[in-house]
Amino acid sequence: MESRAKKDITGCRSGRLVAIEPTEEKRNGSTLWRCRCDCGKEILLEAYQITGEKVKSCGCLRSEKRIKDLTGQRFGKLTALERLDQKSNRSYLWRCVCDCGNEITVRANALTTGNTKSCGCVKQKVLQERAKDISGKRYGSLTAVRPTGKRRHASVVWECRCDCGRTAEYSYAELECSHIMSCGCEQHPSVPLPLTYIEGTCVEMLENKKLRRDNTSGHTGVVLTKRGWVAKINFKGKLYYLGTYQDFALAVKARERAEEELHGSFLDWYYATYTDSKKVLADKTAPA
Repeated sequence: MESRAKKDITGCRSGRLVAIEPTEEKRNGSTLWRCRCDCGKEILLEAYQITGEKVKSCGCLRSEKRIKDLTGQRFGKLTALERLDQKSNRSYLWRCVCDCGNEITVRANALTTGNTKSCGCVKQKVLQERAKDISGKRYGSLTAVRPTGKRRHASVVWECRCDCGRTAEYSYAELECSHIMSCGCEQHPSVPLPLTYIEGTCVEMLENKKLRRDNTSGHTGVVLTKRGWVAKINFKGKLYYLGTYQDFALAVKARERAEEELHGSFLDWYYATYTDSKKVLADKTAPA
C-alpha cells in the first residue's frame, strides 16, 4: 500500500478528474490525492481510484444523468431549446420558444406537469376574445373610441375622447366601476383624476409616498412574516423579493435601495423624456 502511495500520479486523469497533489491524509494506509473535477470541485481519492479509473467525477456526472433532457420537446405551444445554469424553486430553468415567436424561461417541473403551456399568448387571446366592445359608449363627458391593445390589471385599456376635446386612456374596469366621468377637466371630489401609466408603472403612485390603509409595518414594501421582515417592491408589473431580515431597519434599507435604483431611475428617465411632466404632475396633485 505504501509503495503505491509513493507513486507520482500528478496530472493523471480519470474522466472529469485530474490528480493535483498528494496530501498528508491517508485512508487504509494509502495516501489520499487531491483531485480537481472539471466542474471546479475538489475531492480526495486514493491513487488506484484515479489510475484504475474507478471514480470519474466528483459526483456531478451522476447528478447530470438524473436531469431529464427536454431539448426539442414540445409542451403545449412551447418548445424547449436549452437548459440554463439557473434554478427556481430547486428546478432548472429552460429557455423555450412559443409558437407565436416569443421566448421565455420556464421551470422544468412547470413544463413536465403541464402548468405552463405557452408564453401567455393563449390567455391574452382569450382575454381579447372576451373583451366587451364599448365603442361609442358614453361615461359622463367621455366617449370610448377604440381599444389600445394595452391592459391594466387584466382589463382592456380604451382610448376615450372627452367633451373638452382631450383624449385619455382608461381601462374597461375603471370606466365601468370607478365612476370616471371626464379626462379630469371636471374637478369633482368623487371623480378620480386620470393616472399616468408607463409600461404598467403609475408615475403618480411612485411620487406618492403615503402608506396604504392596510399597511401594518409602518413602511411601504416591508411585511412581517413568521420568518422575519420581508422586503419587496413592485415595478413594471413584476414583484421583486429583496430578502428576509430579522432586523426591521435592514429590511427598510433594502426597500429604500430598491426604490432609489428602480423607481428613482425610472422617474429620472420619465421627466427627461417628457419635459413638462413635472408641471403636469404638480397640477394634478395641487390642492383645488
